[in-house]
Amino acid sequence: MSNHMSGHRQRLKDRYSAGSSNLTYDYEALELLLTYSIPRMDVKPAAKALIEKFGSLDNVFSADVSQLETVPGIGRNSAILISLVHDLQKRCAKSKNSKVTRLGNADDAEEYFMNLLGSEELEKFVMVTLDNSNRIVASRILAAGSTKHLKVYSRDVVQYALFDKASRVLISHNHPGGGTMPSAADIDFTLDLRNTLNAVDIELADHIIVGGDGAKSMRSCPTFRNFFTK
Repeated sequence: MSNHMSGHRQRLKDRYSAGSSNLTYDYEALELLLTYSIPRMDVKPAAKALIEKFGSLDNVFSADVSQLETVPGIGRNSAILISLVHDLQKRCAKSKNSKVTRLGNADDAEEYFMNLLGSEELEKFVMVTLDNSNRIVASRILAAGSTKHLKVYSRDVVQYALFDKASRVLISHNHPGGGTMPSAADIDFTLDLRNTLNAVDIELADHIIVGGDGAKSMRSCPTFRNFFTK
């Protein structure tokens, strides 16, 4: 590696050490990361090629190892490093929920489910059972599917709620890469589940939809607020 390249790498490290905002462009942050897996070559072209191929830094880190390896200059070690960073980000987000014991309002529920589902690439459906003080009894993934479709049955939610002796149930699912607006199927399912739970004297507390732009409580939307009354 030339003295010029060695100096460039050190300058990147020095700029980052002085403050992450000193790396102005996304490719510079990616370039710095790649220096730890590619020790003896100019990695700027590979960093730029990754962003050009996948369209954004977020998409780069969401790509799997085999996809990353199709980019010139990206070998197995670099692909694994990038994928590992993404996995660690997901684990950090989910670990925040380990300290949550109570979900008593929409803001807390949105944050909880965003941590749980915000980085998932496939659609998942989660239910959380609560006691009469809104303490979490249990959290379960009931279904995991493709990027666009899930099959969930109200009777399964009710069965677990009864098993947990729950007073209330929170449900959530994600729209990978999509928005937080409920679909017609989401609305129909929410109403059906509300009625089924009410029949056994359990309240459907909220339905949180997680999308690429955040998480949204259906209960907090005036259009759907009356769905969540017993």
